[in-house]
Amino acid sequence: MNCPICEVPMIVLELDQVEVDHCRTCGGVWLDPDEMDLLLEGSAGRDEIRAHLKWGEPSEEKAHKCPLCRHKMEKARVRRSAAGEGIQIDRCERGHGTWLDGGELHAIIALSDFPEAHRIHEFLQAVFRGSTRETRA
Repeated sequence: MNCPICEVPMIVLELDQVEVDHCRTCGGVWLDPDEMDLLLEGSAGRDEIRAHLKWGEPSEEKAHKCPLCRHKMEKARVRRSAAGEGIQIDRCERGHGTWLDGGELHAIIALSDFPEAHRIHEFLQAVFRGSTRETRA
């Protein structure tokens, strides 16, 4: 699968049952349907984040195309509170998956209240160290 930003082939990384397509050029991550929930499993903030996830919000960011069907993806903000600015992510309107720009996966994990020794922290540190930009939540 090619990156929706760079148009270069992404690599597939696996953690348990979750396969993450990762662009080594821009640091973006593609998650198939329901993989975000699998990644956030065990997080104290998972349900809170899902409750504040608002799809279809207006955005000044350029619309990305789904790497599978090539249709425009819709935008959403992941927030820990209704007043928080949050992290803007994209998903295919046809249900193919979710796109996270470089650093957004780290930012979402940071909002999720994982214990430091959680497998997600270890996975992110081992795989993405130095390959993604940090974003502000």
